[in-house]
Formats: sequence, structure tokens, C-alpha cells
Amino acid sequence: MESEIKLSIDAASVTQIKKNPALRASAVSKPTDREHVDRYFDTEGHTLWKHGFALRVRSSGEHHVQTLKGGGSALAGLHRRTEIESDVVSETPDLALFARQLAEALPELAAGAGLQLADEPVFVNRSKRTSWMLALADGTHVEVALDVGELQRGEHRAQVRELELEIKSGDPARLFELAQQVHQATPVRIENVSKAERGYALAQDTKPHAVKATPVTLKRKASLGEALGAILLNCLQQMQANERPVLAGDIEGLHQMRVGLRRLRAALAMVREMVTLPEPLGADIEWLAAELGDARNWDVFIASVLPGLPLEERHQPALARLEAAAREEAERHRAKVRSAVGSPRYTALLLGLAGWISARGWQQAGLAPEPLAQKVAKAAPQLVQHASARVRKRARSHDLTQADSLHKVRIAAKKERYAREFFAALESGKRASRRHDLLSSMQDELGEINDAFVARELVAQLRERVPQEAALLGFIEGVLAARALDALPRARKHVKHRLRERAGF
Repeated sequence: MESEIKLSIDAASVTQIKKNPALRASAVSKPTDREHVDRYFDTEGHTLWKHGFALRVRSSGEHHVQTLKGGGSALAGLHRRTEIESDVVSETPDLALFARQLAEALPELAAGAGLQLADEPVFVNRSKRTSWMLALADGTHVEVALDVGELQRGEHRAQVRELELEIKSGDPARLFELAQQVHQATPVRIENVSKAERGYALAQDTKPHAVKATPVTLKRKASLGEALGAILLNCLQQMQANERPVLAGDIEGLHQMRVGLRRLRAALAMVREMVTLPEPLGADIEWLAAELGDARNWDVFIASVLPGLPLEERHQPALARLEAAAREEAERHRAKVRSAVGSPRYTALLLGLAGWISARGWQQAGLAPEPLAQKVAKAAPQLVQHASARVRKRARSHDLTQADSLHKVRIAAKKERYAREFFAALESGKRASRRHDLLSSMQDELGEINDAFVARELVAQLRERVPQEAALLGFIEGVLAARALDALPRARKHVKHRLRERAGF
């Protein structure tokens, strides 16, 4: 299994990276340059790629290597993949070798009628690779490879400027520490998308799209610490999967990144009595949450609030002017998010989080290990019940006639729902399922009230942008207040009679 971190760099940093102190200090070999051409082959329907694999023939002069690689995972730039390779005699695939590689990596596919590879490659990668070896102080050995070139598919091109740090011996988690040291001297960006992914996207002309959370895979015999690592990495994966959509201006991608971050915060809150996140990481999480939240509020205002206003036709021109101002505000905040996601601070946050999670940083915090050492099958019901008890407590003790009290109930209910989703692989019974469905429906109902109050704050901000529309803004404030007042009794009743119930796991 190959383990490497991929980091993208800008054109100005290509020469600087070779002088990076973190890479020079531990170097045990001189950099060597090599030109190579990678040709990626597949069936006409891209069957291999649909199964998560890619077939590559790398040519460097008269030397050719055929590699079948895929599977595994990519997180915070750390790629873990199966890689089966052998020398071949030409730049085209050796079909007999391919059959053996396929039988080893994808036996269920190899057992079929056989795959017919297309004659022409799906795409080509032409790059210059500069590589050298590092020996870190703890004995870890790392190969450094700097690739500069481009991906080609017909007339389409995509630049490649990528730094790879591949573990040769030692703990792969050390790569995150090394990447952080590199980033401090030469700003880089985490690259979760492999060259194969980029090349296929070029060939298929696909655009970045929003990615929702995937189920967390847990084993009953795992410890709570192991389960926590899987949960946090799952949340981080959702965030990073939406980076490209966010940078491309996709509104849903921004929403899903925010959901991933909220899930991460909920997971950390769930174990806050056992785990302490390093303070700098906590501060950066709150910074990113604020940036994403502000942008999302404006998107909801435009998509959900403005279209439902009961306005006569004669007021539509004023509404159009107001909507234009709101869209300018929304785009301004989306631009701030894009700037944040493209910033060195964001890269440092993701590398720091991934390194802390992968190295089980909570084990080094001086806290008693016993709570995290217990089996997750035993700990999960306790954590879910604790989250459920917090919901019941807020539903019973807070003044439910006040919107801010209902908002606190909503936050607690959301954390319980996330906790149930984290441990869904261990849950059983219709009662637990009904509780999850209830929390989801209550989330929507209480969310409408919260959205109305947030929208009123945005209306106040618009008064400064479009003071000439004061009358319309006042009308909108009245509509929002009426909606909240109308929804409060119903939400209060539902909280009182439904969220106060005890729920199983």
C-alpha cells in the first residue's frame, strides 16, 4: 500500500521548494531530474475508473513501467492506494500482465468476460520529475518528488505543479508534520485529487460538484479512540471533498463544506470531557465556521426568504433592486470564503487537524486513556444518551416562548442527531430510528424560526446598502416577525410533547 501526501504549489514556488529548509535539512541524496510520459488506458466506457482504478504506462526514455493503482483513500493530501507495477517493453499495455494485475487487485472484475482496452490513452501526463530522499530525525525515510508538467487530452490542457512526500519507512502520520514544516516556509495547498482524477475529469469534461457526508464505517470491537478517529476523518473528508466546488463558486458545495465542519465540531463537543483539541486548531475552526456561516446565511435569504414574499406586482421593481443588493452581499461573502479556502491559514488548519487525528493527538494530551480505550459498542449508547438527555433538559428548563431558547434546543437536537448518525452502524431498533427521524423533522421546523431571525439581521444590514428601499425592508421585517410568531406556538408544542421523551439507542 503506497502512502504519500500530495501538495500543489504555484508557479512562483517551483524553484523555491527545492530550497525549502524542511526538505534540505534532512536530505540524504542529491536531487535527480527525469522526464517521463504517463499514458492512462481504460475501456471505451472507462470501466476501470468506475471501479476506482487506473492503468498507467510510464515511459522514461526506453524504460517503461505498467502500473495498476487505485482503491484506498485520500485525506488531507495523504493518499493510500494499492499499486501493482512491472516493467514492460513498450508504451502500450501488456495485456497478459494487465490480466494478472487485474486478478490481484479486482478479482470480481477479472472474473468477467474480460476487459477490452481502448487503443488510445484516455489522457497523457507529460512531466519533469525532480526527486530526492530524506531521512528524518526519528528514522523515518521519505521520498520527495516534484512534478512539473501538464495533463493532455486532445486540445485540453491542465497544469501540473505537485510536490509528493512518500513514506518509505516509518509512520505515515509523520508526513503531516513534515508537510506543515514545508508549508511554513513555502505556502502550498493540499491536493486531494490525484493526477488520474484530474485527467479523467479533463477527458469527461466534468465540473466540480457538491459532496454530501458518507456513512461512518465502525467496527463493534474497535475502541472509542479508534472510532473517534474514523468519525473525525469522515467529517474532514466531507469538508475537503467540497473544496473544488467552493472554489468554483458552487453554492451547494459551500453548504456541504459547512455541514462537514459542523459535524466535526459536533463530534469534538461529544467527547469534550475526554479530548482537548489544541487551542490554535480550535481558533482556526471557529474562524472558518464564521466565514462559511455568513455566506450561507445570505444564500438562504436569497433562495428561501425573498421568493416567498407576498408582494403585489407594483412592488416587484423595488424587490428586484433589493435582490440585486442581496446578491452582491452574498457574492462578497462567497468571495471571502473562496479566499479563506485558498489561504495558507486554511491549509495549515487542514494539515494540523489531519495530523492530530492521524497521530491520535488526544493520546498525547496527558489525559487518562481509559475512557477512549473502552469498546465503542459500549461507549456509543452512553454518548448518544448523554446528548439526548441534554435535549430533554433544555426542552424542560428553558422558556420555550422565546426564540433564543428554542434555538438552544435546536442546537442540542442537532448534536444528538449527528451523534446518532456517527454511530448508525452500531444502532439497532425502530425506536432509535424514529428518534432520528423526529430530530430531523424538528430540525427543519426549528430551523425555519431561526432562519427568520437571521434574515431580520440581514435586512438590517441591507438598510445601509439600499436606504431608498426602507419601506420595502420594513415590510419584509414585518413578514418575518409574523412568520416567527406564527411558528413559535407550533414549535413550542412539538418540543414540549416530543423532544422531552426518552429515546433508546
